[in-house]
Amino acid sequence: MLGDKDGPCGQKKVKVLGISCSPRREDEGHGLSRSEYLLEKLMKYSRDFGGQTEIIRLSDKKIKICEGCYSDSKGGLACVFPCIHQDDTNLVLQAIIDCDALVFSTPIYWGGVSSSFRILVEKMTALENNAKDIFRAIGKEPLEGKIFALLASEDSEGASMALPQVAWAFNHMGMIIVPYGMIFEPALLQRTIVKLGLRLIGIRKFEWIENSIRLAARNLVLLPKQLSGYQFDDYKIDEPRA
Repeated sequence: MLGDKDGPCGQKKVKVLGISCSPRREDEGHGLSRSEYLLEKLMKYSRDFGGQTEIIRLSDKKIKICEGCYSDSKGGLACVFPCIHQDDTNLVLQAIIDCDALVFSTPIYWGGVSSSFRILVEKMTALENNAKDIFRAIGKEPLEGKIFALLASEDSEGASMALPQVAWAFNHMGMIIVPYGMIFEPALLQRTIVKLGLRLIGIRKFEWIENSIRLAARNLVLLPKQLSGYQFDDYKIDEPRA
């Protein structure tokens, strides 16, 4: 659900788009996934700091796997925006263009992000590859200078491998990870009995997770205003694409 469109004195609110990359659907009786639970928490903090929030669940969308059009360089690159797929790809990509800040939540499987998240990262190549054309058409960069955060729930280890890999890809698309913007929580910590037990024996180590979520939300809402108008690429050199 979207928050209010405008803040005090008509000032435009920062749009924070959350993308839940869990395959689990609440309406199928699974309950809220652990990674989306973290996302909901960050969205609440974002609204507390004055942001306008929206959540897209990839489990509700039909997004085909990327066909690797970027690799077809015969007669010029074939990777285009809008994407060639007539599914929900362009709906999600347009929402990414329209927002001011992004946060992705994902479970961790075998040291990697969910398959739907991986597919979305590959589909975002259509935005990065056609950034100049998009800018000329709408006067707004699709990805460059866009800030983001990453949230993950893990049953064992793996987030420390998976999240930096995605952050690396987004950095090369021109995006900026916010301070405190790479957060993972062991699944056990979402169990009430575990939390109570840790408090009883005086272990407070994991309280950093809650505060990091709050700080990431704060930075996602406040930083776009500080970066507004800054040109990250002077476009003096065209990057070879073929």
